[in-house]
Formats: sequence, structure tokens, C-alpha cells
Amino acid sequence: MQIDIKGKINEKKLAYSNTLLPLFEAIVNSIQAIEEDSSTITGIIEIDIVRSTQKKIEIRENEDLPEIIDFVIKDNGIGFNEKNFDSFNYAHSTYKYQKGGKGIGRFTWLRAYGKAEIESRYKQNGQWNLRKFKFEPTKKGIESHSLTQVNSTEERYTTVALRGLKSDYRKWCNNNPEDIALKIIEHAFVYFLNTNCPRILINDLGKTIVVNDLFKLFTKGQVKTNKIKVRDNTFTLSLVKLYSRKADNKIHYCANTREVTFDKISNDIPEIDNFLYDKEGNRFSISVYVEGAYLDNNVNDERTSITFAKGEVEFPDETSQEELRKEITSTIYSEFEDQIEKLAQTRFTKVKEFVSQHPRYKQLLKYKPNQIKKIPSTLNEEKMELELFKIQQELELEVKQEAKQILRFIESDGDKESFSKSHQELYAKIIEVGNSKLSEYVIHRKLVLDLFSKFLKEKAPEKAVHNLIFPLQTLSDELGFEDHNLWMIDEKLSYHKYLASDKKFRKIKEIESESSERPDLLIFNKPFAFTNDEKPYESIVIVEFKRPMRDDYSDKENPITQVNRYAREVINGIAKDKNKREFDIRQNTPIYAYIVCDLTTKLKASASDAGYKLLPSGDGYFFFNDNYNMYVEIMSFDKILKDSNERNRVLFEKLNLT
Repeated sequence: MQIDIKGKINEKKLAYSNTLLPLFEAIVNSIQAIEEDSSTITGIIEIDIVRSTQKKIEIRENEDLPEIIDFVIKDNGIGFNEKNFDSFNYAHSTYKYQKGGKGIGRFTWLRAYGKAEIESRYKQNGQWNLRKFKFEPTKKGIESHSLTQVNSTEERYTTVALRGLKSDYRKWCNNNPEDIALKIIEHAFVYFLNTNCPRILINDLGKTIVVNDLFKLFTKGQVKTNKIKVRDNTFTLSLVKLYSRKADNKIHYCANTREVTFDKISNDIPEIDNFLYDKEGNRFSISVYVEGAYLDNNVNDERTSITFAKGEVEFPDETSQEELRKEITSTIYSEFEDQIEKLAQTRFTKVKEFVSQHPRYKQLLKYKPNQIKKIPSTLNEEKMELELFKIQQELELEVKQEAKQILRFIESDGDKESFSKSHQELYAKIIEVGNSKLSEYVIHRKLVLDLFSKFLKEKAPEKAVHNLIFPLQTLSDELGFEDHNLWMIDEKLSYHKYLASDKKFRKIKEIESESSERPDLLIFNKPFAFTNDEKPYESIVIVEFKRPMRDDYSDKENPITQVNRYAREVINGIAKDKNKREFDIRQNTPIYAYIVCDLTTKLKASASDAGYKLLPSGDGYFFFNDNYNMYVEIMSFDKILKDSNERNRVLFEKLNLT
């Protein structure tokens, strides 16, 4: 049976997250070649980074490095002798089966690169040979193969040049040589634990990094081995204190001595989302490398994923990733318990300090402590509030569902004494969470009234007063319930159907009018009941604001004549019911008009001349206009402030806001 190499390469795409996998595969091949035989006691692997020639290789500090286009990997292992070359020719070769070889790692080369050029000088049966060939995405795969005998005592070597990193992979390729070195350590960590690990060097722009030295520097020999068992499967854990410049706490799942996938430790131990500190005050990350026959037997051919058991595990020889991770994190917790507890306390204290300044989240400390503990400790205040808001939304949804549960219980059994303890606890939770939101809203009202009082003292312009009660040039559809303060005039106004603020009549969709008159507020209230023959509005409200202490009204700007003009325009406009039928507003719908102003001498005279009567409280006037079916009330600013404070007084006192 023959295999179409090009078809084999095209059957799968290499994920961008695995852009360095072809390099890793070539390095592991070199390590295994050195394990077979090496020309030196400690084998040597050199990796040359080839960068784009389109940019000048004159790198200044903090300047981006030119993109990588090639990697050239050279080793002094056994070389491409007949057995190794024969194995290379077969997909799924079993030649390296005992070492975990799948026989297809080289295909990842051509999924990310244009081709691979291989050259190998080796000695076989007393004769030195030089083999050269190219591995390309063609039907045969191996092209330009040559094998010649050479009479030389030169060094033994094999080079694999991965040529032409494809353009869509270049931006995903780690560009910093030290980062690449760390990724090599991550992938081949188990090899580095071996005292016979080859010496691996990275050459880039005239500088050399010895990866083994970096491994020693970052681990400081702080590697501890543990065994754990999940059912019938045994796993070996290598717990490492990693003294690198980047916090990187991970569980690395390895198969056939190579990293395949990982989990963040913070998924289960949220405190470990940053550096830990040793007794000398040096910061480090925790890396755990996991090995086991179960992982070796369940890794895919490309070594990019491991198939764990899903759902409820039935058989003793199976393991889910969740239960394995749980055992691993339990081991981590045991090893670093003191440091984790200290971090947990620091994190929780930070959140509590934030909550003390934002009491609306206080109940989260009681009802959502586990989620609170998962908030990263590195967040600034803005991001922390965003995380708390998400948890708050989750809690409120939970409370709504529990409230429905209580209501169902009450409907089925009206005897209050039969309320079980669990229902009592739910009831207390609902009240507490609701109180938090209510407290926040009451505080908002107190602040609004304090600001309103300040406006009156400073004789603020009409626009400022208008904006405080309802934003200018807006429609009700554009705002939420808490984005306006209509409650200051009348609590019922908050539950309207449609409102236009400072909009010309001809721009208001509820009536057809060509008028350019601009009422401050025009409100269409919802009906209490509605049938096909009934009016679409319970009432219509007109609100006109005037600047505090204004007393220079012209005939046109006189608010009494203004509300009459507005009422006339509403009545004369073509209004329609819910079935788009025109109806007579005057016969069906009452109009309420509120004039909000200071009761100056001139305004009082205008009100008296128009037949308005003084309110019993003496701080306003009222009048009913039979012609327009309109009730008009002139309300002083002081009356609005006093009445609003009075309506909310009990709430303010409960929160000690008086």
C-alpha cells in the first residue's frame, strides 16, 4: 500500500497555537538520534534561527525583531542510516514505537513550512556516507534524494532545515529566542530532567542561548516527584518551582515524554494566578508535569490532544481530565498550603476593602464567597468592579428563581407556620439581596435631591434642572428606569408608555404634527386596561420647566399660555390607537400639565388673572381647563424638593441619611 504524502499533509490543519510543534518534533527526533548513538559523551543539538531578509538585522533596544522564516536543527546523533531513512519513508512507522514514536511527526513540518531540507553525514559498516534529500508536499514526499560515500574524518551530523514558514503562521510564531527556549523546556521538560540530556543551543543574531543552562537557572533544582493514582491508573508528577520572569502556573499533561496540553492551576486554585514567594523572597511559578501510561495510550497521532473519559466514568481503567486535575491540585495544595492560604487571605482582603467602598456588593461576601475567591488579585478597580458586577447578576438571577420557588410554596400551602427552615433561609436571602439594591437606589435619590437643592440655591439654568429630572433631547426608549428622576414630580410618571424630552412636535411619533413648538416633556401614559374600543393612553402629561427665580416672562414665554398652546397642539394632532385608527384625544384622554418654577410676583399675578386657585399648602396653584379636558398645576421648586424629601423620609432615616 502506498500513501499520497500531499494528501496526508492536507488532511489536517495545524492549529496556530501549535506553530512551534514542527520545531519540537525535529528537536525530539534529534534527542532520540543522540540516545541511539552520539559522537560526543553529551550530545549536542544546535538550532539556528533564520529571520526575514526583508528587514535589516540591526536591532535596537525595545525594537521588534524581524520575523522568523526558517529553523535549522543540527545534531550529532546516529544519523539517517538505512534503518532510519527506511523508517522516514513509511507513514505510521513502528520503528520508534518503544519510544512513543507515532511515525507521523514529520508531517507537521509541511503543514507549517514549505519544505524541509535534510542532510546527514554518518558512519555505517566502517564507511562514511552523506545523504541528502528534500521533504516536500508532493505525492512522493521525498525529492532530490542522493547518497554518496565520502572518505573523510569530518564530524558526524544531521541537519533538518525547516524552510519557508507559511505567512499565516508567522505572526503566531514566538519571535523572542528566550521565549522559544522556554517553550522547548515546556515541551521536552522530561528530557531535561535526565542527566544525559543533550546540550541544546539556540543561535540567533550572533548570540547563543544554552537551553540547559536556562532550565537550571529557572528551576534551581527545585523539582519534586510524586505518584498519584486515579482508579487503576498511576501518574507521575514532577512539581517544579519555576523562577522565570513571567508568572506561568500550569499543569502540563505529557505523553511519550512530551507536553501535549495544559490546564491553568488557577482554574481550581484561584490564588495561584500570580507569583508565589520562597523563604528568601524570590518569586516563582508552579509547573506540574504529568506522565503516565494512560496519557501515552490516549494521545492522538499528532500529539496535540489527549482523549480523556467523558461524563460519569464507569470503568476502572478510565480517567476523566477533571478527576485527574482534582488529584493534582490536591497535591499542589498540600505542597504549598501555607503560601496559598496567605495569598487567599490577601486576595480576599483586597476584595473586602473594595466592597467596603461599594456596599452594593456586600451580600456577595456571604452568598458567593467561592466566586469572590476566583477574582484575579492583579485586577485594577475598574476590572474588579466588572467581575463583581458579573457575580452580582448571577446572584440576582439565582434569587429571582428562588423567589418563584417560595411563591409556588406559598400558593400551595398558605399556612405560614409550615414554612420549613430551608424556605426561611431562602426568604432571608431574597430580602437581603433586595435590600442591597434598594439601599443603592435610595442613596441615589438622596444624592439627586441634594443636587437639586444646590441648583436652587445657585439659581442654576433651566437646562440643568431639566437634565436632572429627565435628560434633554432624548426619548424614553433610549433610557433605563434608573436613568431619569421623574419621581420627583410624580412617582407614577416613571411608568409611562412613551416620553419625548425637548423634542419638536413634528418629531414625536405618537402624534402627527407640523409644529416646531418644543415642550420640555411630553408623556403618554400606559392604560390600566385595554380593548379594541378603548383609548391607547390613560392620560397625557405636559411638563414645562422654568429657570429658578425667573421673573421676566414675555407673553409667548409665559408658562400658562405655553401649556395651553401645547395642549391645543396635542388635541389638534392626528393621534392613532393601537390598531392605527385615528381617535379624538379631547373626548377620550385627560391631559395633566405641570409648570415647574419659582412662584415669583409676576407669575402669581398671571395665575390669578387666569383663574388659578391656590393650593391648600400655599406653595402652588391649580386649574381645570374644561375646553382641553386638562388639569394644570403650578408647582414651586421648593414644593418639589419638600414633597420628594417627605415621600422618601422613612427610607432615608432607615439608612441614616437624614
